[in-house]
Amino acid sequence: MILSLAFLAPDIVKAAITGTIPRRHGLSTLTDLPMDWTEQRKTLGLSRSEA
Repeated sequence: MILSLAFLAPDIVKAAITGTIPRRHGLSTLTDLPMDWTEQRKTLGLSRSEA
């Protein structure tokens, strides 16, 4: 589970640290994201410019 966090897009990590990821997404969501960074952003409802 922790290993999958290592593959998060850098802007998603930054959003998690700054608290700008939508509230409905918790740790379980972050550990179950696709490997593709574009798909990660789509799943979280973030665009590249928002994060």
